[in-house]
Amino acid sequence: MKRLIISLLAFSIVLSITSCGITKKPKAANPPYVSIAGGKSYQIPLKKQKDHYSVEDFKNLFSEYLKANNISLETSPENDKTLISKEDQLKYYTIHDITPKEVKEELHCQIFKVNYTLETYVINKGKIFPIGFGFGGAGIVNLSTCDFDENGKKDLIYTFSFGSGLHRSHIGIFNFTNEKEEWLNFVQENDDIMLEKLSDKSFKINTAKLSFSDDLDRSNYKLSKKDNIGDIQSVDGKAVATKTTMK
Repeated sequence: MKRLIISLLAFSIVLSITSCGITKKPKAANPPYVSIAGGKSYQIPLKKQKDHYSVEDFKNLFSEYLKANNISLETSPENDKTLISKEDQLKYYTIHDITPKEVKEELHCQIFKVNYTLETYVINKGKIFPIGFGFGGAGIVNLSTCDFDENGKKDLIYTFSFGSGLHRSHIGIFNFTNEKEEWLNFVQENDDIMLEKLSDKSFKINTAKLSFSDDLDRSNYKLSKKDNIGDIQSVDGKAVATKTTMK
């Protein structure tokens, strides 16, 4: 339901804004921003399942995922109608494997981020799952493992931001047991956030400075910790986020 609501919100924003792009304009013109919220999981055909997927593998699977979800990007290097240069297109229309080493070792999954949509996907046991949300923001920027339900099977915890008007940062958990995503009851407006892991059941929440070396490639960035603003603890087997009380 939450993903559907956000999808409708994103759609209304697209209708009201004729050109929504990245923060700083490239030399020629902004490529159009594309929102594809609302996608569901996708079962990878058995003959295409692998232990490890290259970026090129995911590009092909992503096309199948979009088709299965009846999503049309309407944007690609082939039909880009802006004046963006070929060099800038190569930066913009990219996909990155953003799986942290410890996540790959502990969860045996892969995580890909589509630069030109800022949406992120997990591949696990032959399925593709969309996680987080990126429209108008930075998408997922921080990933780690957790086990708040204490079932002995680690899950994925992450921070992400969206919002073309009001910048909002959230915290999500993807549970690998029931293959569902949950957004914690925590919102930080006008700031990015990152997590500091203390244990599988305890995290600090910090504001963060997010900087890009190239605004056309939003999947490559540096995240620097600023102030502690809260924490996440396990309460009755569930993750509970609490903001720090300011004195």
